[in-house]
Amino acid sequence: MTDVDFTALGIEPAEFKQKYGPWALIAGASHGLGAVFARQLASLGLNCVLLSRRPPVLEELQRELESDYGVETLVVGVDLMTEEAVATIIDKVGEREIGLLVFNAGAPPFTENFLKASADEWAGFVRMNTVTVYRCCHHFGGQMVERGKGGVILVGSHAGFGGTRKLSLYTGTKGFILNLGESLWAEWKDLGVDVLNLVIASTDTPTMREHMAAHGMEVPEGMATPEEIVPLGLAKLGDGPTLVHPDDVDVPAGEKTRGDLRRDHVLESTRISAQFIGD
Repeated sequence: MTDVDFTALGIEPAEFKQKYGPWALIAGASHGLGAVFARQLASLGLNCVLLSRRPPVLEELQRELESDYGVETLVVGVDLMTEEAVATIIDKVGEREIGLLVFNAGAPPFTENFLKASADEWAGFVRMNTVTVYRCCHHFGGQMVERGKGGVILVGSHAGFGGTRKLSLYTGTKGFILNLGESLWAEWKDLGVDVLNLVIASTDTPTMREHMAAHGMEVPEGMATPEEIVPLGLAKLGDGPTLVHPDDVDVPAGEKTRGDLRRDHVLESTRISAQFIGD
Protein backbone atom coordinates (compact mmCIF):
# COMPACT_ATOMS: atom_id res chain seq x y z
CA MET A 1 0.00 0.00 0.00
CA THR A 2 1.11 3.57 -0.64
CA ASP A 3 2.39 5.54 2.33
CA VAL A 4 2.23 8.99 0.72
CA ASP A 5 1.23 11.82 3.06
CA PHE A 6 -1.07 13.60 0.62
CA THR A 7 -2.14 16.19 3.18
CA ALA A 8 1.47 17.36 3.47
CA LEU A 9 1.45 17.87 -0.29
CA GLY A 10 -1.66 20.01 -0.10
CA ILE A 11 -4.05 17.31 -1.33
CA GLU A 12 -7.26 16.79 0.59
CA PRO A 13 -8.40 13.31 -0.48
CA ALA A 14 -12.15 13.97 -0.35
CA GLU A 15 -11.82 17.15 -2.42
CA PHE A 16 -9.50 15.44 -4.90
CA LYS A 17 -11.96 12.58 -5.38
CA GLN A 18 -14.84 15.02 -5.79
CA LYS A 19 -13.05 16.97 -8.53
CA TYR A 20 -11.24 14.18 -10.38
CA GLY A 21 -13.35 11.13 -9.67
CA PRO A 22 -15.09 8.82 -9.67
CA TRP A 23 -12.89 7.09 -12.27
CA ALA A 24 -9.31 7.65 -13.40
CA LEU A 25 -8.12 6.23 -16.71
CA ILE A 26 -4.40 5.38 -16.72
CA ALA A 27 -2.73 4.57 -20.04
CA GLY A 28 0.44 2.56 -19.62
CA ALA A 29 -0.52 1.22 -16.20
CA SER A 30 1.35 -2.08 -16.24
CA HIS A 31 4.58 -0.81 -14.68
CA GLY A 32 6.68 2.24 -13.85
CA LEU A 33 4.92 5.56 -13.45
CA GLY A 34 1.60 4.20 -14.68
CA ALA A 35 1.39 1.55 -11.98
CA VAL A 36 2.39 4.07 -9.31
CA PHE A 37 -0.25 6.50 -10.57
CA ALA A 38 -2.83 3.71 -10.25
CA ARG A 39 -1.81 2.86 -6.70
CA GLN A 40 -1.76 6.46 -5.52
CA LEU A 41 -5.04 7.36 -7.21
CA ALA A 42 -6.68 4.26 -5.74
CA SER A 43 -5.41 5.28 -2.31
CA LEU A 44 -7.22 8.59 -2.85
CA GLY A 45 -10.43 6.65 -3.48
CA LEU A 46 -10.60 6.83 -7.27
CA ASN A 47 -11.73 3.82 -9.27
CA CYS A 48 -9.20 2.95 -11.98
CA VAL A 49 -9.37 1.95 -15.63
CA LEU A 50 -6.02 0.26 -16.35
CA LEU A 51 -4.70 0.20 -19.91
CA SER A 52 -1.74 -1.61 -21.43
CA ARG A 53 -0.81 -4.35 -23.88
CA ARG A 54 -0.29 -6.81 -20.99
CA PRO A 55 -3.63 -7.77 -19.41
CA PRO A 56 -2.12 -10.46 -17.12
CA VAL A 57 0.10 -7.84 -15.47
CA LEU A 58 -2.83 -5.46 -15.17
CA GLU A 59 -4.93 -8.17 -13.57
CA GLU A 60 -2.31 -8.56 -10.83
CA LEU A 61 -2.47 -4.80 -10.23
CA GLN A 62 -6.26 -4.97 -10.33
CA ARG A 63 -6.33 -7.52 -7.50
CA GLU A 64 -3.90 -5.39 -5.49
CA LEU A 65 -5.93 -2.19 -5.87
CA GLU A 66 -9.24 -3.83 -5.06
CA SER A 67 -7.79 -5.63 -2.03
CA ASP A 68 -5.74 -2.77 -0.60
CA TYR A 69 -8.04 0.18 -1.33
CA GLY A 70 -11.51 -1.24 -1.94
CA VAL A 71 -11.93 0.55 -5.26
CA GLU A 72 -13.44 -0.70 -8.50
CA THR A 73 -11.14 -1.39 -11.42
CA LEU A 74 -11.44 -2.20 -15.10
CA VAL A 75 -8.68 -3.86 -17.11
CA VAL A 76 -8.47 -2.98 -20.80
CA GLY A 77 -5.90 -4.82 -22.86
CA VAL A 78 -5.09 -2.51 -25.75
CA ASP A 79 -2.16 -1.61 -27.95
CA LEU A 80 -2.08 2.19 -28.08
CA MET A 81 -0.13 2.03 -31.34
CA THR A 82 -3.04 0.57 -33.30
CA GLU A 83 -5.68 2.42 -35.29
CA GLU A 84 -8.51 0.87 -33.29
CA ALA A 85 -7.04 1.67 -29.86
CA VAL A 86 -9.21 4.66 -28.96
CA ALA A 87 -12.42 3.04 -30.21
CA THR A 88 -11.62 0.01 -28.03
CA ILE A 89 -11.00 2.19 -24.99
CA ILE A 90 -14.21 4.16 -25.45
CA ASP A 91 -16.22 0.97 -25.91
CA LYS A 92 -14.77 -0.75 -22.83
CA VAL A 93 -15.12 2.34 -20.60
CA GLY A 94 -18.78 2.60 -21.53
CA GLU A 95 -20.81 4.86 -19.25
CA ARG A 96 -18.14 5.15 -16.56
CA GLU A 97 -17.44 8.77 -15.69
CA ILE A 98 -13.75 9.46 -16.29
CA GLY A 99 -12.74 12.43 -14.16
CA LEU A 100 -9.00 12.08 -14.62
CA LEU A 101 -7.07 11.00 -17.71
CA VAL A 102 -3.43 10.03 -17.18
CA PHE A 103 -1.64 9.40 -20.47
CA ASN A 104 1.58 7.69 -19.47
CA ALA A 105 2.82 5.94 -22.57
CA GLY A 106 5.19 6.69 -25.37
CA ALA A 107 8.57 5.07 -24.85
CA PRO A 108 10.14 4.45 -28.26
CA PRO A 109 10.13 0.87 -29.55
CA PHE A 110 13.80 1.36 -30.31
CA THR A 111 16.39 4.11 -29.95
CA GLU A 112 17.92 4.29 -33.36
CA ASN A 113 18.94 6.62 -36.16
CA PHE A 114 15.90 7.76 -38.10
CA LEU A 115 16.70 5.85 -41.29
CA LYS A 116 17.66 2.59 -39.55
CA ALA A 117 13.96 1.76 -39.24
CA SER A 118 11.39 1.94 -42.02
CA ALA A 119 8.63 4.52 -42.03
CA ASP A 120 6.15 1.70 -41.41
CA GLU A 121 8.09 0.51 -38.36
CA TRP A 122 7.88 3.99 -36.85
CA ALA A 123 4.21 4.49 -37.70
CA GLY A 124 2.64 2.82 -34.65
CA PHE A 125 4.82 4.74 -32.23
CA VAL A 126 3.99 8.04 -33.91
CA ARG A 127 0.28 7.16 -33.86
CA MET A 128 0.40 6.45 -30.11
CA ASN A 129 2.06 9.76 -29.31
CA THR A 130 -0.10 11.87 -31.61
CA VAL A 131 -3.43 10.47 -32.81
CA THR A 132 -4.12 8.27 -29.78
CA VAL A 133 -3.31 10.93 -27.23
CA TYR A 134 -5.25 13.74 -28.91
CA ARG A 135 -8.29 11.52 -29.48
CA CYS A 136 -8.28 10.44 -25.81
CA CYS A 137 -8.06 14.09 -24.78
CA HIS A 138 -10.81 15.03 -27.21
CA HIS A 139 -13.23 12.33 -26.05
CA PHE A 140 -12.66 12.23 -22.30
CA GLY A 141 -11.62 15.87 -21.99
CA GLY A 142 -14.73 16.89 -23.88
CA GLN A 143 -16.87 15.06 -21.35
CA MET A 144 -15.02 16.80 -18.51
CA VAL A 145 -15.62 20.21 -20.06
CA GLU A 146 -19.33 19.40 -20.32
CA ARG A 147 -19.38 18.49 -16.61
CA GLY A 148 -17.25 21.49 -15.65
CA LYS A 149 -14.68 19.47 -13.72
CA GLY A 150 -11.87 16.99 -14.24
CA GLY A 151 -8.20 16.76 -15.05
CA VAL A 152 -5.68 15.54 -17.62
CA ILE A 153 -2.07 14.59 -16.90
CA LEU A 154 0.20 14.07 -19.89
CA VAL A 155 3.48 12.45 -18.89
CA GLY A 156 6.19 13.94 -21.05
CA SER A 157 9.95 14.06 -21.31
CA HIS A 158 12.73 16.62 -21.39
CA ALA A 159 13.27 15.21 -24.88
CA GLY A 160 10.26 17.25 -25.95
CA PHE A 161 12.21 20.48 -25.47
CA GLY A 162 14.42 19.87 -28.50
CA GLY A 163 16.00 17.46 -30.95
CA THR A 164 18.39 14.67 -30.02
CA ARG A 165 20.39 12.25 -32.15
CA LYS A 166 18.80 8.76 -32.37
CA LEU A 167 15.59 10.07 -30.79
CA SER A 168 14.07 11.98 -33.71
CA LEU A 169 10.52 10.71 -33.45
CA TYR A 170 10.63 10.50 -29.66
CA THR A 171 11.60 14.17 -29.37
CA GLY A 172 9.19 15.11 -32.14
CA THR A 173 6.15 13.40 -30.68
CA LYS A 174 6.92 14.40 -27.10
CA GLY A 175 7.08 17.97 -28.35
CA PHE A 176 3.63 17.45 -29.88
CA ILE A 177 2.24 16.24 -26.54
CA LEU A 178 3.83 19.13 -24.65
CA ASN A 179 2.37 21.77 -26.94
CA LEU A 180 -0.99 20.02 -27.05
CA GLY A 181 -1.20 19.95 -23.27
CA GLU A 182 -0.23 23.58 -22.85
CA SER A 183 -2.77 24.63 -25.47
CA LEU A 184 -5.55 22.61 -23.83
CA TRP A 185 -4.66 24.16 -20.48
CA ALA A 186 -5.14 27.61 -22.01
CA GLU A 187 -8.51 26.56 -23.48
CA TRP A 188 -9.87 24.70 -20.45
CA LYS A 189 -8.40 26.46 -17.41
CA ASP A 190 -11.50 28.63 -16.97
CA LEU A 191 -13.90 25.76 -17.67
CA GLY A 192 -13.13 23.69 -14.56
CA VAL A 193 -10.74 21.22 -16.21
CA ASP A 194 -7.08 21.12 -15.14
CA VAL A 195 -4.35 20.07 -17.56
CA LEU A 196 -0.77 19.31 -16.53
CA ASN A 197 2.24 18.28 -18.55
CA LEU A 198 4.39 16.26 -16.14
CA VAL A 199 7.74 16.58 -17.92
CA ILE A 200 10.38 14.26 -16.50
CA ALA A 201 14.05 13.54 -17.01
CA SER A 202 15.47 10.00 -17.07
CA THR A 203 13.58 7.98 -14.48
CA ASP A 204 14.29 4.59 -12.89
CA THR A 205 11.59 2.51 -14.56
CA PRO A 206 11.63 -1.01 -16.00
CA THR A 207 11.57 0.45 -19.52
CA MET A 208 14.59 2.65 -18.82
CA ARG A 209 16.48 -0.26 -17.31
CA GLU A 210 15.71 -2.41 -20.36
CA HIS A 211 16.97 0.29 -22.72
CA MET A 212 20.15 0.81 -20.74
CA ALA A 213 20.82 -2.91 -20.42
CA ALA A 214 20.39 -3.31 -24.18
CA HIS A 215 23.17 -0.76 -24.66
CA GLY A 216 25.44 -2.28 -22.00
CA MET A 217 24.96 0.63 -19.62
CA GLU A 218 24.46 0.65 -15.87
CA VAL A 219 21.68 2.60 -14.18
CA PRO A 220 23.28 5.63 -12.51
CA GLU A 221 22.84 6.22 -8.81
CA GLY A 222 20.39 8.88 -7.72
CA MET A 223 18.02 8.55 -10.67
CA ALA A 224 14.53 9.73 -9.78
CA THR A 225 11.88 7.08 -9.11
CA PRO A 226 8.17 7.03 -9.98
CA GLU A 227 7.37 7.04 -6.26
CA GLU A 228 9.07 10.44 -5.99
CA ILE A 229 7.57 11.97 -9.12
CA VAL A 230 3.93 10.86 -9.16
CA PRO A 231 2.76 12.54 -5.91
CA LEU A 232 4.30 15.81 -7.06
CA GLY A 233 2.35 15.58 -10.31
CA LEU A 234 -0.90 14.94 -8.44
CA ALA A 235 -0.21 17.83 -6.07
CA LYS A 236 0.50 20.23 -8.95
CA LEU A 237 -2.37 19.15 -11.19
CA GLY A 238 -4.21 22.40 -10.53
CA ASP A 239 -1.10 24.51 -11.20
CA GLY A 240 -0.59 23.76 -14.90
CA PRO A 241 0.25 23.77 -17.60
CA THR A 242 3.71 22.33 -17.00
CA LEU A 243 5.78 20.84 -14.19
CA VAL A 244 9.37 20.13 -15.16
CA HIS A 245 10.99 17.53 -12.91
CA PRO A 246 13.49 17.80 -11.28
CA ASP A 247 14.10 21.43 -12.33
CA ASP A 248 11.01 22.78 -10.59
CA VAL A 249 11.75 21.10 -7.26
CA ASP A 250 13.29 23.15 -4.43
CA VAL A 251 13.54 26.35 -6.46
CA PRO A 252 14.60 29.29 -4.22
CA ALA A 253 11.77 31.53 -3.09
CA GLY A 254 11.09 34.37 -5.48
CA GLU A 255 12.64 32.63 -8.49
CA LYS A 256 10.51 31.41 -11.35
CA THR A 257 10.59 27.74 -12.25
CA ARG A 258 10.80 26.40 -15.80
CA GLY A 259 7.13 25.60 -15.46
CA ASP A 260 6.38 29.19 -14.46
CA LEU A 261 8.23 30.46 -17.51
CA ARG A 262 6.33 28.11 -19.79
CA ARG A 263 3.02 29.27 -18.28
CA ASP A 264 4.06 32.88 -18.93
CA HIS A 265 4.87 31.96 -22.53
CA VAL A 266 1.51 30.26 -23.08
CA LEU A 267 -0.40 33.21 -21.67
CA GLU A 268 1.58 35.74 -23.70
CA SER A 269 1.35 33.66 -26.87
CA THR A 270 -2.40 33.34 -26.33
CA ARG A 271 -2.72 37.11 -25.88
CA ILE A 272 -0.79 37.85 -29.06
CA SER A 273 -2.61 35.19 -31.10
CA ALA A 274 -5.99 36.55 -30.03
CA GLN A 275 -5.27 39.68 -32.08
CA PHE A 276 -5.32 37.53 -35.22
CA ILE A 277 -7.55 34.52 -34.46
CA GLY A 278 -9.85 35.86 -31.73
CA ASP A 279 -10.44 34.71 -28.18
